[in-house]
Amino acid sequence: MSDSDPPADTDPKHGLPQFHGDPSEKKAAELLAREREQATRNDAVEHTVWSEPALSSDLAGEPGEGQLTYPRWLAENIRQTTLSRSWWTTLIVALAAGPWGVLGAVAGSGSGDFGLLMIAVFGPVAEETTKIAAALWVVEKRPFLFRSFGQILICGACGGLAFAAIENVLYTQVYFPHHTPEFFRFRWTVCVALHMGCSSIAAIGLVRIWMASMRDLSPPRLALGVPWFVTAMVIHGIYNFTAMLASTAGWLDLGMPKS
Repeated sequence: MSDSDPPADTDPKHGLPQFHGDPSEKKAAELLAREREQATRNDAVEHTVWSEPALSSDLAGEPGEGQLTYPRWLAENIRQTTLSRSWWTTLIVALAAGPWGVLGAVAGSGSGDFGLLMIAVFGPVAEETTKIAAALWVVEKRPFLFRSFGQILICGACGGLAFAAIENVLYTQVYFPHHTPEFFRFRWTVCVALHMGCSSIAAIGLVRIWMASMRDLSPPRLALGVPWFVTAMVIHGIYNFTAMLASTAGWLDLGMPKS
């Protein structure tokens, strides 16, 4: 190289230092672009006309190669979802179910003239709805994040357990700090079994929705799970009503200290 040749890191036209971008920045920009594109597709697939039940392929024809359809979107995401991502999602959903259920319990609580309805109807409906709310969102919006129906059942059972644990701590440490051993045992046996059982029943409804969607590569149908959701709510409501009636009539003594 002669003395008149510009250095390798300079602009040969202007003789100024040439800027070299960080390769990691380029990779990050490409990753962000792919994530934005995927997010756009995730939103767009909910509104694609090819998912309309009334759309006849005889009249409209088959979708083109580049046309976004729900079966193509779901199949693509199933292939791209790793096992580790799926189990991380399961863990997060299972942990979130308990706190969400407690919020539902607070929303469904009440007293006064509507106390009975709150305890036997509104409370169970709010709790059983919020305990499966996170798992239901995944099943409806991102069903590919679950790899097996067992993960959904785990979310249901763990959600019921987490809710019962939080509720029991509140009852034994905040509401009734001077409780008796009998009350403590009742809370950690009967109440835990109730919440885990009801959440597991509701999770069966989620499984039915998820399995139909994955089998047919079709949008999830909430109606498939409604009978199981209602069953969980009814069982919970019957338990609440029976426990309240037995306690009021003096048939059930939980060992609560007398005021």
